[in-house]
Amino acid sequence: MSDDNFLGVFGHVAIDMICSARRFPEPNTCEAIFDRKIEFGGTAGNLAVHAASLGVRIALASYVGGDFPVEYRNFLRSKGIDLTDLLTMEDRRTSMVIMVSDGSHNQIGFVDQGVMLDQGKLPIQEHTVTSSEVVHVGTGRPTYALQICKLAKEAGKRVAFDPAQEIHYVYDAKSFSKVIKRSDMFFCNESELKVALKYLRLKRAEDLLDIVGVVVNTLGKRGSRILSRDEGTIKIPPCKPRRVVDTTGAGDAYRAGFYAGLSKDFGLGDCGRLASAAASFAVESYGAQTNLATWKDVQQRAFRKR
Repeated sequence: MSDDNFLGVFGHVAIDMICSARRFPEPNTCEAIFDRKIEFGGTAGNLAVHAASLGVRIALASYVGGDFPVEYRNFLRSKGIDLTDLLTMEDRRTSMVIMVSDGSHNQIGFVDQGVMLDQGKLPIQEHTVTSSEVVHVGTGRPTYALQICKLAKEAGKRVAFDPAQEIHYVYDAKSFSKVIKRSDMFFCNESELKVALKYLRLKRAEDLLDIVGVVVNTLGKRGSRILSRDEGTIKIPPCKPRRVVDTTGAGDAYRAGFYAGLSKDFGLGDCGRLASAAASFAVESYGAQTNLATWKDVQQRAFRKR
């Protein structure tokens, strides 16, 4: 593989079980599932696939188990993704996510960490750091994330920190603080932002700019905003999809669109619009890696009102 990747992605490569119910059950009760699908997933896998479809040169770093489907590996390879650091631990199981959506597209997820539970004890995947211009530190063990950040900064790489929902139950104030202080960008949604501010004892999102240069904050149906030390706050309007079928992986597609713009030297505002457009394609079908947009598709949708 080439040694000139733009983006190195760390995080989970997992199998998703996506279920649909009309409502979430009360404790100690049941609700009927009316649809269930098994799809390729994981935060790192989703981001890598969407970004590669948009023409971004990608290296993917993760650990999977001996049960990892050969079809998934072949799919990643077909996208031209550098899989040097997608390592198989034969005696472990691959991470799995059970995601349940209700009739309003709210989601509840259950994560079986599998092999990734021991990530902090496994070898550092250096190739993904050294071969990439930007290193995206996603889900995984905080001790491992910290080692990757240190290695990336020593190598002069730009670092983006994106703990996603794991900020709630994997990180604590001490581990979160250590990683974000070695990052250049921070990705979060509304609930994750609240936790980040609590961990750091800050009051406003803008206060994060004393630590990182850029904060990318998604706001659901209200779009997103990008806070920049150099450019202030940039509001990004939502990009309307043709239909909403399944929101699984929309945030990962958003990040892919952002990086696609960044790799082509777009400004932060346009990167946000491209991100919003990429996410709008992701929600139009079941599964996090099924409705893959091209760079042309995303550009046309992002800038169609200009």
